[in-house]
Amino acid sequence: MISPWQRRRQPDDVPTPVAVAVSDFCRRAKAPAPAQQVREALALLTEEEDFRVRALTDGEPEASPLGPFAVVDILRGVTPSLAAQRQECGFYDVVQELALVREEKTPPPAPAST
Repeated sequence: MISPWQRRRQPDDVPTPVAVAVSDFCRRAKAPAPAQQVREALALLTEEEDFRVRALTDGEPEASPLGPFAVVDILRGVTPSLAAQRQECGFYDVVQELALVREEKTPPPAPAST
C-alpha cells in the first residue's frame, strides 16, 4: 500500500513549468519555498495529476499561508483553510521529514533480468 506521503516520482522528474507555478502560488499564499522543497512536494503526485496542480495554481490562493506540501494536501481534498492551519502549526515539516524517511527505507528496484 502506498502512503499518501510517499514519492510517486523523482523530484527532478517534476516538469519545470509545474514547479514554477507552485512556487509562484506559494509566494502569493505568503509561504515562499525553495525550489527543492517544491519539487519534493510535487514528487508526491503522479505525472497525471500535474493538470490539477496547474488548475489550482492558476487561481488566487483562498487562504494563507500555503506552502508546497499544503498544495498537495489541497489537491487530495483538504480545504484551503485547514491546509493553512496545518502550514502554520508545522504539520508539513513533519510530512516532509516522513516523505524523506519513507524514500530512504524504500528498497531500490531489482535489476531487470535478461
